Amino acid sequence: MASLTKRTHWIVRVTHWVNVIALPLMVASGLRIFNAYPRFARKGGTFCCYPFEGKPIPAWLTFGGWLAGARHWHFAVMWILVLNAIVYLGFLYLRGEWRELAPRRDDARQAWEMIKFYTFARREHPHQGKHNALQKSAYFAMPIIAAVIVLSGIAIWKPVQLHWMTMLFGGYVWARYVHFMAMIVLVVLVLGHIFMIFAVDPYSLRSMITGWYNEDQSPEARNARPFYHLLPRHKPTNTTPTSNPTPS
Repeated sequence: MASLTKRTHWIVRVTHWVNVIALPLMVASGLRIFNAYPRFARKGGTFCCYPFEGKPIPAWLTFGGWLAGARHWHFAVMWILVLNAIVYLGFLYLRGEWRELAPRRDDARQAWEMIKFYTFARREHPHQGKHNALQKSAYFAMPIIAAVIVLSGIAIWKPVQLHWMTMLFGGYVWARYVHFMAMIVLVVLVLGHIFMIFAVDPYSLRSMITGWYNEDQSPEARNARPFYHLLPRHKPTNTTPTSNPTPS
């Protein structure tokens, strides 16, 4: 019999799928805005830390059609994501589930054990709870990076009215650069998350749709690495006789 447990609350599922729709729109519309001036240096100046100055993002990665259209989409989706994040973080706080993601003293060692396991330097899957140490680190970092993106975005949106905030990022140029690079980091984490879902734990999709999760199909139960032991591992049937057979 499958070991089904109620793992994911409906609020977590709803906010997760809102992110799935809204985040690509936010990123693509932001890239369209960036293409209106695809460099960080002021006109006639130079910038130290972006090797692709003047090269626009490919149009197929952008959304919004034109600058004003992209700005409308960007700001509209921004409020959706902000409200969604408030609901999600508020839920984690009120339910105490933030403790599952909060860093612990042993996380660095546990993360190293997971890296060893994924690189075949360790044979057995390290023991984990709901998330392994690498997942915890990524899930804990995402809201922090998102907060940096929002604050740096506001700093470049209202550089006059919120001059103090813009200067906290080092000025308009650096605030725009921080906004862009933080977006890149968040996208990399999200793509890594999607890759690991399909390569290691595709059965967790059920949990994100219905809330139920089969513990017998967890990565630890399958001893699963990326694209290794993807199929469920059946428990061996107990064939030991319950009593000694009577000799004929």
